[in-house]
Formats: sequence, C-alpha cells, structure tokens
Amino acid sequence: MQSDTESTVLVVDDDATALDLVRRVLEADGLRCRTAASAEAGLAELGSAQDVDVIVSDIYMPATDGLVFLGTVRREFADRPWLQLILITGQASVDTAVTAMRLEASDYLEKPLEARQLRESVRHALARARSVREVRSARGDSPQGRELQRIAAAALELAGEIGRDPGGTGPGGSPAGLRSLELLQSLECARTTIFGDAVMPEPAWEMLAELMRARLEGKPITVSSLALASKSPMTTALRRIDELVAGGLARRVPDPEDRRRTHVELTDEGRARMQLFLESFSRLAS
Repeated sequence: MQSDTESTVLVVDDDATALDLVRRVLEADGLRCRTAASAEAGLAELGSAQDVDVIVSDIYMPATDGLVFLGTVRREFADRPWLQLILITGQASVDTAVTAMRLEASDYLEKPLEARQLRESVRHALARARSVREVRSARGDSPQGRELQRIAAAALELAGEIGRDPGGTGPGGSPAGLRSLELLQSLECARTTIFGDAVMPEPAWEMLAELMRARLEGKPITVSSLALASKSPMTTALRRIDELVAGGLARRVPDPEDRRRTHVELTDEGRARMQLFLESFSRLAS
C-alpha cells in the first residue's frame, strides 16, 4: 500500500501561474507533485510514472480540453482504476457536472481555488486511491477476495434489476423492487465493512443511491434528508442537488401537505446513470 508521501499528484494546466500555485499548495502539505503544461504532456507523464494516484486538471485548455483529456485517461489507463480525477473550472455548468460524474471524478473545484479546499479534496482522493489499490490487490482465493467477487456479482445483478424496472415501484415494492432493495442494502453494508467510504464516488453518487433507495421503498425524501445522506458539507450538498436536478437526473416535487417542504425523486435518466455506475462498480470489485 502506498502512503500519501509515496503517491504522486499530477497537476495539468496550460496556465503556468496556476500550475505553479497548485503545485506549491500541495507540496506545502507534504505531497509529491508532477506537473504538465498540456494534456499531451500529462498523458506522457502518466505513461512514464506508475506512482500517480491523483490527477488535478484544469478543464479549459486550448489544445485539448480537460474533459477530453480525462476521458482519454480513463480509456488508455483502464488498467489503473485507482486513478482519481479532480477537475478545476472557472466556468461551472450542468454539462460539466454530469460529465464529471460520467468520468467518475472524485471532485471538481471552482476557481478561484481555496488552498484548504484543494488540500482536502486531494487528501480525500488519495484515500480513495489507496482503498481501490487495496481492493485490487486482494487475492481471489482469500476471504476478502471471495467477498469482493460476491459484491461484484451483486452489483451487476442490481444493475440488471434497475434496468428492468423503468417505472419504479409503489409502496412496499414489487418482488423485483424488493430484490433490488435487498441488493442495494447489501452493497452499502459491504462498502462500509470492506471498501470503506473512500472508495465510493463523490457526493452526487451518494445522493443517487439514496434516491434509488427511496424509489424502491416508495417513500419520499426531502431535500434536507438527501443533503445529509451525501455526507458532505450542506453548501456542497445543496449545490450537487441543484446540479442533479438541472442535469435531469432528479426532480423536485412539492410536498402537497406542507408547502415549506420539498421532496426530491429520481428520474429515469438518473436511474440509467445509477445502472452505469453499478456496472463500473462491479468491474472494480471483480
């Protein structure tokens, strides 16, 4: 297992001043850094360095933008599932938020960067990378390895159950809905006992899982309850809820009995995103 001091953070930005600023903030926190002034240079660094665990990349770069760069990283370095992606943008948008989730980004930060927020985001990403490395190193014939295989199968089965249930379920759930709920609860338990919180994606995915649970149980969930389920600061959680709604993954529904309260529910697009995540989660565990 690599410690934070053994792991390396790759910072990619075409702005030399911004590149140097991020490097100095992270090195002052005791972290090792590599830098690249372009997407092409970043790919070259990754090709020559196996110790990179986290990539911090600006989104808007002239030759190849950060989203295209990180998509290329996911394809060309698929054998390194522990790589964590942190996006930096000065122009936040719904498209950016949705793309960040599709790339399974650990986080994305808005400019101007706050040093404390940057350090916390990178430390969290490093913890996730360590957890994924540990998961991948588990021997198949060990108790943990066998449990991981069971979890992978459960995630894949749940993805199939969700795919066959486009209309959701009513209160109490149909048999298929109940099976999906059992699988979701099993995976959440396994995450806590084996993977640890660090392996799970950023708060938006936590919210999608909670919305799926509410859908399967036929129970409404309020904005405040969903924010708490994300395990993130309230301001961050509320921003992520806004992005999920704007991206068509969730929708707000007024409480007919209390106008001061608003519920949030999963859309069919959100269900499809959950299905894709479960499939990738299964690949990670298998």
